[in-house]
Amino acid sequence: MVNEDSQGSIRRCYLPHHPVVKKATTTTKVRVVFDASCKTSAGVSLNDVLLGGPIVQEDLRSIILRCRTKQIMLVSDVEKMFRQVIVRPEDRPLQCILWRKSPSESVRTYELNTVTYGTKPAPFLATRTLQQLAMDEEGHFPLAARATMEDTYMDDVITGANDVETATQMQIQLNAMLSRGGFQLRKWASNCPAALLGIPEENLAIRTSDGINLDPDPSVKTLGLTWIPSSDILRFQFTIPSLNGDKVLTKRSVLSVIPTLFDPLELLGAAISTAKIFMQLLWAIRDGNKQSLGWDQPLPPTLGKAWRRFHEKLPLLNQAKVERCVIILEAVAVELHCFSDASEKAYGACLYVRSTDADGKVKVRLLSSKSKVAPLKCQTIPRLELCGAVLAAQLYEKVRTSIKTTVSGYFWTDSNCVPRWLQSSPSTWTTFVVNRTAKIQTITGGCRWIHVPGTQNLADLISRGIPPQDILEN
Repeated sequence: MVNEDSQGSIRRCYLPHHPVVKKATTTTKVRVVFDASCKTSAGVSLNDVLLGGPIVQEDLRSIILRCRTKQIMLVSDVEKMFRQVIVRPEDRPLQCILWRKSPSESVRTYELNTVTYGTKPAPFLATRTLQQLAMDEEGHFPLAARATMEDTYMDDVITGANDVETATQMQIQLNAMLSRGGFQLRKWASNCPAALLGIPEENLAIRTSDGINLDPDPSVKTLGLTWIPSSDILRFQFTIPSLNGDKVLTKRSVLSVIPTLFDPLELLGAAISTAKIFMQLLWAIRDGNKQSLGWDQPLPPTLGKAWRRFHEKLPLLNQAKVERCVIILEAVAVELHCFSDASEKAYGACLYVRSTDADGKVKVRLLSSKSKVAPLKCQTIPRLELCGAVLAAQLYEKVRTSIKTTVSGYFWTDSNCVPRWLQSSPSTWTTFVVNRTAKIQTITGGCRWIHVPGTQNLADLISRGIPPQDILEN
């Protein structure tokens, strides 16, 4: 609380705030949201004059890719992370609130002493503090420091190891190291219960006394997936809005559904491609006056009927199950096999991990995929195949740098032109081909490009798109 006598001598900024109630969460059901973007009497908000700071953590896609290569996965989150980071006293007057404990009391001014959610630099300040803690304590907690620097996304720790001993040590070190900085880890989960030894019951995401239940905490959903530790299976939780039969379909209503299909690794890429193709069609369609279709204009009957067929099957995607770990136990060799393909509608690539153990047993699993719709400007199929090959190379580069494992790379395409272009000097082709072949050759140097029959090309479905019901048993 601020001393009333000092109010007039200090310039202050007051933040509007309101509660957000989330009944589904098992921990903090009421969260306070502060609006630092609200304009002041001068017409400028606090966020307008603050710098956001750079991104200092790895992106979500890289972290998820890496966690799928570990035999044992560990998940936790930092409790009230922002509120554990102190703000300098001279900056606190810029984050004031008006508050009273009961209607009978007078309204008083309070300064928020810690990093406040809703201010522009809050994510940077909190994550940078975590990283500084890791740098300071790396000598005492090497495993925890690496997990904090590489496998932490905002306040979520998503890491793992390949053996129980390392996983257990990582868990112990993470708890000890973060407690030195005033942070507490909670909602621990692992597919190996032994790795959670010593963690209090109240800090477990799935409590044994309650049976095996999925924790519906939003921090788990930030992965875009639901992970079931007991079976080590990834599932999806798309919230698909219902579509009444008499509801008028518009571009606005359709495009509001497509972004809900958040799949960071595009494990359901073949069905997602269908949605992307439909999205492009909506932007390209014209009305009777040859104008772009308005946001709230009804869709043509043919398009509306096609969307309804696709939309009613979307909830089936929540039934899809994916094995989390893609590498065989005690692997001695790991290969990345990337397939690319193109059609007149879209082009894409899918990447599989092939791992082998000392006994010769082989495990092959889909790790990730990527797709793009074909440009509206008509392109030949060979050129689109080349674009698909670029996408495959970029996907391979992303995976290779993310998983940080020694791998061999193989690329598969059913195009006869792409291998020819890649085997020749880029200077002998047109500018379109030169730019793309040079990029592919730079990324995939040392890898093999192999021709595969079109009927055996695993990227064929991604380039054409399929309805949701066809992906479940594919």
